[in-house]
Amino acid sequence: MGRSQKKTTTSGRSSVPRYRSLGFPSNPSYCQLPSPPLSGAAGEDNNLSAQNLHILIRLGRTSKQEEPAMGLSYNVYLNSDKIFGCKNCKTHLASHDSIISRNFRGQHGKAFLFNTVVNTTQSEAVERNMTTGRHQVRDVNCKQCKETVGWKYDKAYEASEKYKEGKFILEAELLCTVY
Repeated sequence: MGRSQKKTTTSGRSSVPRYRSLGFPSNPSYCQLPSPPLSGAAGEDNNLSAQNLHILIRLGRTSKQEEPAMGLSYNVYLNSDKIFGCKNCKTHLASHDSIISRNFRGQHGKAFLFNTVVNTTQSEAVERNMTTGRHQVRDVNCKQCKETVGWKYDKAYEASEKYKEGKFILEAELLCTVY
């Protein structure tokens, strides 16, 4: 039986998929996902796997940290061997693959420097004097439970600290391993 023919069930109702019976095309272009860019601003400067980047594109985000202005906000679920999540609610925050350095200290002890994080919100930027100098930072909160889990470096004033700009610190005490 071809695609254009309708099957009739014993109840007399058509078994044509509902979206087709409403006049939508059988292969709507709005349901097809673009392949993830592997070069340019979205692909060169981060360590997101192709699948994780694909998820961000699927959610309609033009950058990793952009949050939707209206509507429902969905969590991103990472696909990696080791995933760090919020200790409070287990929401995925970062993959082990995106760790840049483990040699950092936060307010609660050991901390990690990450290239990218997901499922977070950020506060307004403030200037703080830290052990490595003056930085412009913003607190990073879990999107689900609003717990502060670390901070993001917006600007470093010392030339030797510029590599931190745009990177994230998540404190180990505030994280758990999600499998």
